[in-house]
Amino acid sequence: ECNATSAAYLFQPDKLYGEYDMGDKTIQCGRRADAFKLWLAWKAVGDAGWAKRVDHAIKLAAHFESRIAGSEGAFRLAMPRNYANVCFWYVPPALRGSGDPAAYSAEDWEVLHAAAPALKAVMQTEGLAMIGFQPLMGLPNFFRIVFPSCFGTSIADIDLLLERIQVIGDAHYAK
Repeated sequence: ECNATSAAYLFQPDKLYGEYDMGDKTIQCGRRADAFKLWLAWKAVGDAGWAKRVDHAIKLAAHFESRIAGSEGAFRLAMPRNYANVCFWYVPPALRGSGDPAAYSAEDWEVLHAAAPALKAVMQTEGLAMIGFQPLMGLPNFFRIVFPSCFGTSIADIDLLLERIQVIGDAHYAK
């Protein structure tokens, strides 16, 4: 009741399942109190704690990027790293050594485009990882891994993830 504004134009108690409407029960009118959570987290870890987390995210992204560069063609960057976001392709064995993806044929791009959804389905089913993928600017689907939210992730975790993606991909394309 202390949060209720009783704004009849927003909250109709007589609608179907109206008792589940969180609008009059939360600080921000049904939205999550994101700023409040950030404030609490900042109070808990302080400036130095946030700086450490940001530095860790950048370190993970840089390591991930270097592992892709040294993968002997199994992975390629889809675009340059942006802060702590890395966009990359798993490259099926038949396309490795084919040079820059910009020079691929239309058929090659279709194979590359289909790789991310196929691999994500396996990773998700196995409970390995939830890495988003999408096409962008005419490029085929690529994975996008975001490190800022990975406070507890280690370099060893990153190495294992890339190894597992390659094992899953290579097995998928060996069929």
